[in-house]
Amino acid sequence: MGRGQRHSKNAGVMGSEGLSYAERRALGFGTIKERLGKDSMGNYYDCCLTLQAAVDPVITPDGYLFSKEAILENLLSQKKAIKRKLAAWEAAQEAENKKVADKALVDQQADLMAFDRINHMGISQQTVDSIKSAIEAEAEKAGQPGAATSVVNIKENEERVKQLKAFWLPSLAPSAKMTVEKPDTDTYCPASGKKLKMKELIPVKFTRVPEEESGLYMDPLTKDTFTNATKLVVIKTSGDVLLKETYTKLVKPEGVFNGKKVKESDVVELQTGGTGFAGRDGEKVQSSKYAQVGVGSGRQDLRGQHQGPRSMGGLQFLN
Repeated sequence: MGRGQRHSKNAGVMGSEGLSYAERRALGFGTIKERLGKDSMGNYYDCCLTLQAAVDPVITPDGYLFSKEAILENLLSQKKAIKRKLAAWEAAQEAENKKVADKALVDQQADLMAFDRINHMGISQQTVDSIKSAIEAEAEKAGQPGAATSVVNIKENEERVKQLKAFWLPSLAPSAKMTVEKPDTDTYCPASGKKLKMKELIPVKFTRVPEEESGLYMDPLTKDTFTNATKLVVIKTSGDVLLKETYTKLVKPEGVFNGKKVKESDVVELQTGGTGFAGRDGEKVQSSKYAQVGVGSGRQDLRGQHQGPRSMGGLQFLN
């Protein structure tokens, strides 16, 4: 029986160089998507760092809620990292400046020697230029700390300079120039990635629901209970958390809350939690990962709602 009559049996397994879409899908190649449920999303009162109920909550200007201790510890660790990077950059700058100064010293001594050769030994300018270039080249090759910083050192280290030409030795192989860029001295919000300073954190005050009622927190004006589906705002002047609808209808027209004036710039919308519904949460309910060569070992089925068919080669894929 010819190959053409058994194409469906031979495709992808007997001498075929390319896999079909179904075979690549079964082996986990490409982008794998997973539908996330409510358990994968936080609540409106959760800290963005600890993923637990915020303790002594504070909010950023972009509306991300944190436990005060957690966000301060995060910002302090960023400052310590910046201090280490800044010290490394300053050391690199000092080493570079020293290298430039050493090269200037070599050039100066080479110029003095060239002047002496021209005026007292009658050597031509072309010969002097060749000697000067050779000196500078040897000084550059012997650019070790304390080496070849003068004409005398260059002559004394002539043998060592020759050894440096043994590029096949790992210890003498040339290395790329190390450049250290000046570090960024700003601290950033771990949730939004935007610049954030400690003084920009705003204390938040939730109003608790009475013990005999269900729920955790409520609106201090309307007494409506908060859920992950409700849109909330924080008043900077007092730290109170209100329903956005309450602020729009009751506070915004008068511009006063608890006897204090409230401007639109004094209101921050809180980044609320997830409900698990795509209609409200949008892209939050789906996670994706690109696997260029497939994920897992090919010995178990993919688990989850992105599960594909079994491998045509008899393998099962591990998620």
